[in-house]
Amino acid sequence: MIKFGTTNHSNKVVEIMLEIILLLLIFVCCYLLINRVMIKWQLDKYKNKSKSLFQTKEVRFKKFFSKFNFIKTKETFLSKQGYPLKLDSIRYYMLKLMLVVIFFTAASVNYKSIIMAILLAILGYFFIDIYIAFYKKSRDSEICNDILNIANSVCLQLSSHISLKDSLKMQYDNCKNKDFKKAMIEFSTCYELSELNIDAAIKNLNNKFEIIELDMFCNALSEYHRSGNIIEILENLADGLSEKQMEQIREITRSKIIYITLGVILALTNIILLIFYPLFVSVGQGFQTIFK
Repeated sequence: MIKFGTTNHSNKVVEIMLEIILLLLIFVCCYLLINRVMIKWQLDKYKNKSKSLFQTKEVRFKKFFSKFNFIKTKETFLSKQGYPLKLDSIRYYMLKLMLVVIFFTAASVNYKSIIMAILLAILGYFFIDIYIAFYKKSRDSEICNDILNIANSVCLQLSSHISLKDSLKMQYDNCKNKDFKKAMIEFSTCYELSELNIDAAIKNLNNKFEIIELDMFCNALSEYHRSGNIIEILENLADGLSEKQMEQIREITRSKIIYITLGVILALTNIILLIFYPLFVSVGQGFQTIFK
């Protein structure tokens, strides 16, 4: 009996020790977990603070330079072009300066001429402007095609007695240019949320781009609440845009014909030179032999 009681007592001691060890393990795990969470929270807080500080400095930096009129004008221009190459006014002028330095240095090293270095530096200064000019032409042409599709779609839906609000709601589906598509989504949303006040929505849309055809489209839409019938205006706009699109197609076709013609002329010239060059050489050698 004494041995049995001793055994039970030993078992209870072991159970108590196991419970204590288990509690200690749970406590240690909870401590480590809480410690890890606190470290992560402090790290996130520091990152957010650093990011906020960086953004504040960047905003202050841009705000300082935006006081200059030429930077403010360039910022407006670039924003209406959708920030090509993700360039704002500050990055635009920094890139121009970098290109000037690179072109000047490369010309100085390769050509050993200060005149050539200055000429290439001037080319580097205007290089980004040339790119933006071609980018603007291509982008404006793409947006004009979107306006043509929208004008035709709105005309058809208004002729079918669909309200202008319902007609404009899904017009972004007719847009291929991503900037204009986003602008049309914002335009239709602003039109609905402003209790069908189309003037405010038109102003926001028109301020995002610098395209004459868009001005005409916005003026046509603004006539809706005055006259109630803009089908004829939109049809005239669509006809003008269609004619412009056809002229662009004809211009592209003429350019391709010129390139093909020049390519054919160059190929024929090479063929003629390859055929007659040996003949000219043999005739020249014959004359040399005769007059010796």
